[in-house]
Amino acid sequence: MKPSLLFNKCMVPAVLVALLLAPASHADEPARPADEASEPTTNSPWGFNLTAYLWTSGLKGNLSAGPFSRSIDSSFIDINNKSRRFPLGFMGRVEGHYDRFGLFLDGNYMDIALKPILGNVGSGIDNSVGILDYGAKYRIFGAIAADTPAYKGQRRPNMLEVYAAGRTIWLDNSVTLTAPVSRLEANLHTSNAFTSPILGGRFMVDFTPEIFMLVDANGGGFGVQSDTFTGSVTGLVGYRLMDLDIPLSIQAGYKALRYDVDKGGPIQTSATLNGPFLGVTGYW
Repeated sequence: MKPSLLFNKCMVPAVLVALLLAPASHADEPARPADEASEPTTNSPWGFNLTAYLWTSGLKGNLSAGPFSRSIDSSFIDINNKSRRFPLGFMGRVEGHYDRFGLFLDGNYMDIALKPILGNVGSGIDNSVGILDYGAKYRIFGAIAADTPAYKGQRRPNMLEVYAAGRTIWLDNSVTLTAPVSRLEANLHTSNAFTSPILGGRFMVDFTPEIFMLVDANGGGFGVQSDTFTGSVTGLVGYRLMDLDIPLSIQAGYKALRYDVDKGGPIQTSATLNGPFLGVTGYW
């Protein structure tokens, strides 16, 4: 047998074995189409977010303290002009999520001290309102809250969630009367709290990876604890800040809230709070 033929017969099996044992080259792998890329996910099902916001609300309704009542229909600026001090307010919302289930707590406290109609008769009506929403929700569709940090730089799918909650409204109205010709004073004070169920939903859509819109609406009362009706509507536009270790968003929008409580009781209050607000939310 010729040497060249023997060499060829020996080399062919050796080359085949070498090709089988050699690692596959990444260049030989077919490229994955962009539309087949999986959605961003995280290893944990938990997600949290905390919002601090300022709601500059106007007020339309009736305030009462004992036999004295006052109707008001004013914007936030008008209320500030009619108030003996700058209206105080504290607002915030916290949410905790596990997969598609979540719990939330949303609180508002506002204190208004109105000037008296007759300056020599009394100090005017002091009105304090505390509103606390708390409940459970379920995300019907959309990315779960735990995946929020993973969507950095990407549009998120539309989100819809529904919730069942309770709303506790605490009202405190007081007035101090002063006799014009003496130092005698009389303090009238009424305070009460009402808790009622509410049902609602939230819908969010992304226009770009940074800009989104959210609408939240709810209603309830159903006559529980003299709360004949309570409901609110919130609409906002938000902007996500991408270049941060903790995802943040800032929001600007409008919120309106209505309550009708305790017809015939010590506090007879029907009021609508409405006005613009600004907020900032952190996600983790």
